[in-house]
Amino acid sequence: MKPATRALISVIPLLVIGFVGSHASANTDVESSSLFTPPSEATEDCVDLTLMAGLARIAEASPNLIRIVESQQLVDCQVLEEEKEEGEEKEETKSLLRWDNGEAAKIGQAWYYPNGLTAKYWLGSVWHYPNGETAISKSDWYYPNGQTAKYGSGWHYPDGNCSSEDELLSWACSILGEEYCEAVLSQVEDADDLWQEMAIMELSWHAYVKSNSQRRQ
Repeated sequence: MKPATRALISVIPLLVIGFVGSHASANTDVESSSLFTPPSEATEDCVDLTLMAGLARIAEASPNLIRIVESQQLVDCQVLEEEKEEGEEKEETKSLLRWDNGEAAKIGQAWYYPNGLTAKYWLGSVWHYPNGETAISKSDWYYPNGQTAKYGSGWHYPDGNCSSEDELLSWACSILGEEYCEAVLSQVEDADDLWQEMAIMELSWHAYVKSNSQRRQ
């Protein structure tokens, strides 16, 4: 993990006051059966499904959509881990063509969510959330509301205001709580930048949704 982000994990208890609880939706349950990062020897399908599951959680898609994607993610990713632990020769899983609800999952190199919307174009440099909004374009990130999240090395709050990575995480953890932040960040501590950035996106967007919900109460 980046030094600044790693340092933030160690000081989270100083930034927040206890655990304020997760959202009511299953999307923010860090005890979910999904994998936050793919195995080291993951297939392309495993990597893509891990990314799709993360984007679905960030956008707080329907619990059924998340369940369908995560179920296939576990099939494609955990089989490899089990074979590796048992010393067996890695066997490629059959490429998914349709979700278990009958919707197309993959056509060529393009991925689709179980609700029929495009997840990834065939070139692979543009990803979308299940609500149709752009999530990733090359190395830039966007929130489910269309606002820029990360452009180059700079980060933004979901309302569009500029931020640094540490400021964004400190703000998110002050709303979501120490326990939730630690659970999410610890799962990507030694992961590549893509998965660390997705974790930051998940925390910041869910903090934004939670703070807006509290203001309406």
